[in-house]
Amino acid sequence: MSFHSPHSAADPENASSARSVRMLPSERIVPRRQLELIDALAELGGADRPVSARDVGLRMRLSKKSAAGAAGFLVHAGLLRPGRGAWGLTEAGANLARLRAADAARARLHLRDHWQGSWFQQRAADRLAAGSVEEGELARHLQAALAGPPERGLFMVEWLVYALLVERDENGTLRLPADQTPPQEPQGAQDVEEEEPGGPQGILDPLLNATAEHVTALPDDEFIALMGAYRTVFAALAPKTGSHARI
Repeated sequence: MSFHSPHSAADPENASSARSVRMLPSERIVPRRQLELIDALAELGGADRPVSARDVGLRMRLSKKSAAGAAGFLVHAGLLRPGRGAWGLTEAGANLARLRAADAARARLHLRDHWQGSWFQQRAADRLAAGSVEEGELARHLQAALAGPPERGLFMVEWLVYALLVERDENGTLRLPADQTPPQEPQGAQDVEEEEPGGPQGILDPLLNATAEHVTALPDDEFIALMGAYRTVFAALAPKTGSHARI
């Protein structure tokens, strides 16, 4: 599934805003709790019924402002449907909540597929295409030209790691997953290709590559014909009288 900006027929003004801006996760709550907000919406409203910010806040013990701040990015990322003081799950959001309850690995794969082509996935891939970087460097790259505290960039990195769009090694260094790394032509491949023979087999090859047993086992007529051919070649290659030989 490719990434699409969220929209809602019931709230076209919010839909237009969601499509036109680039947004990073709220710094108010960590990504793990933002994921739990999706779970809470699934429990309270299912796949169809919107849930008010008040009810979400009470369920998660969050202030209404913190819940609303977290929901903003989730709407932007295509997981929530915007409403007036309430949110519902998109199809992608409902599937994410369902998979999180049943199979955590498949939930992450689902989010990876949903976010392919998103601006933040593309920006991370562009930066990591040249090689691995430290977490802070990628966070700053993601947040370039966007307002807000640095935690927003760092939280975006956490989301990308969760969605399997970025890998983190034991030292905290970030890189693209192997299946998303651009293929690189092996160094010297062009030279190797140019060195490979492109024409027909050389006339001396059969004799030079054959064993003595193979040559002597030829029928008399073939043996005589082969020797005659090589005698002609050697005679043609022999230096003429008066020529200058070079060592």
